[in-house]
Formats: sequence, C-alpha cells, structure tokens
Amino acid sequence: MGGPGNNEGTLVERRLLELAEDRRRLAMIIEGTAAGTWEWNVQTGQMRINARWAEIVGYRQEDLEPVSQDTFQALVHPDDLARSDAALEAHFQGHTDQYACLLRMRHKDGRWIWIHDRGRVFEWDGQGRPLWMAGAHDDVTELQQARQDAAEMRQRLQALVDASDEVAVMATDPQGMITLFNTGAERLLGYSADDVVGRVDPGIFHEPEEMAVFLAPLADAEGRLPTMFQAMTAQAQGRTFSRQWTFLRKDGQRRQVRLSISRMDGADGQRIGYVGMAIDITEMQQARADARLAADKFAGAFTSAALGMALVSLEGRWLDVNNALCRILGYPREELLQVDFQRLTHPADLQTDLALVQDLLAGRRNYYHLEKRYLNRDGNTIWARLSVSLVRNERGEPLHFVSQIQDVTAQRSSEQRLYETEQRSRITLDAVTDLVLSVTLEGRIEYANAAAVRILAGDNALALAGHNVQDVLSLTTEYAPGSVLDVAVLLDPDSNAVDLHADLLMRMGAATVPVDLTRAWLRDDDGHVRGAVWVLRDDTQQRARQREPRHLAEIDPLTELGNRRGFEAHLQQAITRVERTGQAASLMFIDLDRFKPVNDTWGHLAGDAVLWAVASVLRHGVRDSDIVARLGGDEFAVILPGCGPRRAARIGRELLQTLAALSIPWDTARLRIGASIGIAPLETGMTVDEAVASADAQCYRAKAMGRNNVQVQGELGELPGEDNEPG
Repeated sequence: MGGPGNNEGTLVERRLLELAEDRRRLAMIIEGTAAGTWEWNVQTGQMRINARWAEIVGYRQEDLEPVSQDTFQALVHPDDLARSDAALEAHFQGHTDQYACLLRMRHKDGRWIWIHDRGRVFEWDGQGRPLWMAGAHDDVTELQQARQDAAEMRQRLQALVDASDEVAVMATDPQGMITLFNTGAERLLGYSADDVVGRVDPGIFHEPEEMAVFLAPLADAEGRLPTMFQAMTAQAQGRTFSRQWTFLRKDGQRRQVRLSISRMDGADGQRIGYVGMAIDITEMQQARADARLAADKFAGAFTSAALGMALVSLEGRWLDVNNALCRILGYPREELLQVDFQRLTHPADLQTDLALVQDLLAGRRNYYHLEKRYLNRDGNTIWARLSVSLVRNERGEPLHFVSQIQDVTAQRSSEQRLYETEQRSRITLDAVTDLVLSVTLEGRIEYANAAAVRILAGDNALALAGHNVQDVLSLTTEYAPGSVLDVAVLLDPDSNAVDLHADLLMRMGAATVPVDLTRAWLRDDDGHVRGAVWVLRDDTQQRARQREPRHLAEIDPLTELGNRRGFEAHLQQAITRVERTGQAASLMFIDLDRFKPVNDTWGHLAGDAVLWAVASVLRHGVRDSDIVARLGGDEFAVILPGCGPRRAARIGRELLQTLAALSIPWDTARLRIGASIGIAPLETGMTVDEAVASADAQCYRAKAMGRNNVQVQGELGELPGEDNEPG
C-alpha cells in the first residue's frame, strides 16, 4: 500500500486528466461552432486568439502575431470603436453581465464584415480591476445583410404605399384595428395616420344610413347585427371584395369611392389581417352626370332647332332628322329616314356635294358650306344653305356627319328679283336709313345708297362707286374689338362669315356701333356669283335686348367671367378667325396651385374669395380684346386673339408674378396661391377640343415641372420673334 503522498499524486493526475479532457471537449465545441476566440489582458493589452479569429478577418494566426489591443483597434471600423468602448465600460462597471457588441472589421481583402463580439471578465486584480477577459466573435455578415435587405424592403414598400397618394391604402389586424393609413387615405378622408392607426376600425368612415341598409339583411335570428368590418371581411375570404361606398371625411364631406378588400395571410397560411384600397370616383361620377346632361341638352337643341338638322351615316343615310328638316323637304320623319341624301339632291349639285364629303373623310377639310338644291317630296326644287362637319371618335376614326340645312329658296328668289330690279330699287334705297352697298367679289363698290355715302365718306361726298370697300368700311367684332375684320371673308361665297353677324361692330371715328349685316349674293346670267349686296343696320337696341339672356347663359355668376359655354363659343370664333385671316392667336390655360388647401382649411367661402381675387387679376392683367373665362373649379382660360406664343408667354409670366404676389385677407390670416400656366397657339383646322387639349397638356407640363411656371407648346427658341407677330 502506498503512503499519503501516493494518494495525493493519484488525485492530482486524475484532476489533470479531467482538465485535459474538459479542454479537449471545449476545443471541439469551439471548433464546431466556427467561432473565433480571444483572451485579453486588460492591464497590459496583450491578446491571445485562435486560428478561426484570424481566419474570419482573412489572415493566418501567425500573420497577426504578436496580437494586442492595438491589433483589434486597427481592424475595427472607426465609427464602431466608441460603441465597443462603451459596451466594455458598462461591463467593467458591473452594469452588464457580459460585453456584447455588433461591429464592423476590415477583412484582409479590404471589405468590411460584420462581427458579433462578446465576452466577460474572468479574473480581477486585488484592487477589483479587470485583469483577464475572454470571449468569442462570429461572422454575422450574411445575417446583417439579410436584416438590412429586409429593412430596405420594408422602407421601399412603405415608400411605395405612401407614394400612392391617388389611392387610399389601409391595413388592419384580424380584429379590425387599423395598422396602416397611407398619404392617399389621409388625402381622401381628412384624417392623419396618428388619428386612426391603433385607435379605430374602418367602420367610422362609412355613411351611417348606407351602412344600416347593407347590414340589415345580415342580422342573426336574435336580431344582432355584425360590425361593418365583420360583414365586409366575411366577403373577402379567399377573394377580393369590391363595391362602391359613400365615405365620410373628417370634415363631414361625402365622397364616392370604389373599395376593394383582400385578406392577408402569413407564411404559415394563417390570417394576419386585411388590406383595403379605395379610389375616389366622385369627380368621375360627376363628369358622367355632366356628360349625360350635355347629351340631353344637345338632344333638346337638335329637336327644337329652327334650322333643319340631321345626323348622316358615312354611307349617306339619314340616321336622325329634326322636325324642321321634315318641314323643309316635305317628308314625314319615318319616310325621310328610309332614303339617303343623294336621292334628294338635285343632279346638277350632287357631284360637288360628294367631292366635298370626300374632302372631309380624307381630312382635307374640317367642315364645308354649300348652297345646293334639294328635291322635296312633291318634286319641287328647294334651295338650301348646307353646313356639314364630320364627327370622329377618340382614335380619329370617322363616325357620322352632322348637317345643318337652311331653306334659302325665298332668299334666292329675292336675290334674283333684286338683280332684276336693281336700278328701280336704288331710288327706294336712297330713302332708307340703312347702309346699302353693292360690292364685287374683288371688294370694289359698285353702288352705295345715300346713307352709306353720308356715313362712310362724309356729308359732302358724291359717291363711293369705284372705291375699295376695305378703304371706307372698318368692321370689327365684339370678341376682338381691337382687331380689324378683313371684309374679304364676307365676299367669299364658301365662308360661313354670316355667323359673325351677331358680333359685328362698325367703327365710326373713335366709336363703334353694333350693326347687323344682311348679305344677298348677286349672280350673272349663268347663275355664277358675281358680287353681293350688303345691308348694314344699326343693331344697338336689338343687341341690347338679346344681350341680357345671353349674358346670363355665358357668364360665371361667382367671378363674372365667361363660363365654359361662353368660352367655347368665343374659342370657336377665334379659331374661325385664324382660318379666315391667318392672324396669330393663342389659348392660355391657368390652373391654380395650393387652392385645395384653402378650401380644406378655411372653407368654400374663403375659396370663393380667392377665385374672385384671381378673376380680378386676370381681368385687369390682359388686353381688352382678350377673353377671360372660368372653366370650373380653380381652372381659368384666356383667349388671346392677334397674339403669338412668345407674346402670350410674356403675358403669362406677368400674370404669374401678379398672382404670386396676391394676398387675400381672411379671418386672421392672409391667403396665398400660385398658378401653373400652359399656352398653345390656335391653328387652322383645329377643333375646340383639340385647342383645349393642347393648352391643357402644357398646363399639366407646367405642374409636372414644379408648378408656378409657364409652359408653351414648342420651344420658345423656335418661335418667331415678337417683331414678327401681328400687333
């Protein structure tokens, strides 16, 4: 038997073997986790690392020897050292059980890798200061990158949702509590996200009476009703539930919306909530209602018009006719709809009419006018003044013709009798106060009665025969009083200048007098037009009687500017004048910026005050000859006759400056707005819709370029200089 010393030796050997086995198992565990290990003498800065620690940063262990605190600091990203130091100090002070920090270290190849570094003090000196510390660090670059990618994806999705300000997006948890409320929802409903997220369910947005009607059939046997959220989401199980609703804004305003609700499931297939997307269709429904109203108005005007009117197919068949045309041609409506216009046209005029129809279809004309003969039901000849235009669809494809037919048989007879009795009539004409002129197609005056000589040439003048009518007669129009009308258009048998009669003014010195011009064509023995007789009558009283109802129909009651109806009539006149005279003209569209917040914040009375102030700026900021109109809402337009794009742009910039400086006192605040302005030239062949679309497109362009600017169709550098524009 051995002594005590032998027993102690055996115990020591056994303990050493156990420690060696523990170290071996610990080494295997560490190796299995692929963790880098380190030991650090806090007092001296000396460090010991394993091969994995060096491998993580791209080195061999011997490459980094001797390892110290400086080695660690040299590898750590400068921006992360302070965070690491703070975590160490918190551990040293006993605030944390261990040191842990997520930091970046530079790999040997130059890239930064993410390291999760952790450890703890395992030995303290006699004064209680940390002496030895040990720990491990792991490469978590892929995990950190995945987290960063997920965060970026969440940010992109949130940005996408918030950017969809035209669509209201709301999400709820399975119980109906709102969890997401994007900017589109804030705009539609007037609530902020803070007002509703985590506070309410979507039922608060529904109009109560509409909600009650929807829920009533869903009551259970005991009469209990589900909530609005429960009823709608029950329809969204496995499919999207869409329906039109009336939503109530925070301010009480009603909006019509199309709402679609879908269920959201997690990766495990379990329901995690619902998402709803709502589109405001209030304006679209109003536009449809306006379109129906316009169609009803057209139908009423078509039926009750004094002129004969017809819709004609591309093959020449009557699609619809009004009562006036039936009277002119002597057919019952049902019988007239069974024939085509070719059968009713006098053979001598048919080819001329068909050639003009082909010009319309080929796009060489926008409309045509023709004096032609029809054969009525009894076989008698009817002289008519025909005006035809072609209606196209949105793709530019021809749909049908619109024809206006005025019976001028009596007028033709009067023209013939006038020619035959011209000499005898002169005596009578000299006795009347109306101005009577006989003019050749070239504009040379053949005859002027006494009243015409006295007014146009003076009391002592003997005659006007032989003079050019343009030299002695100055006509203009109410919509462009500053521009002289080229009277040559009144001598064109193919023109529709008769449409100007209601707007004609005659200059007499510095004053202008409203006149009505009656025109009768003079023909030679072969029936060819050789000239015209004009009768100009002072129309002051008649126009005054007509102006009041016309004023009421074409004036916006709030701003006292022209309304859309009056604007479109003046725009058609401006386009027609461009076609006749070749003189430049422009159309300006003005859309106010920051107007909606005025209405939303201060109410519609404040909005009306702003619109009135803007109207005043526009009215006084353009020329007397320009036409200013309010098209609706915060949209305005200005027709600028005799004004090319460059000059119009200068006017637009001046208006923009004035509007920017506009400050309207309201309550305790001052209201300010801006504007976006688009300008397009009026061109020959344009329709009213095409002109409006061109200017509107430039206005949208101005808004897209940051608002508060003027955009003109075409580059200004390519436009003619101001000196080249008509005055």
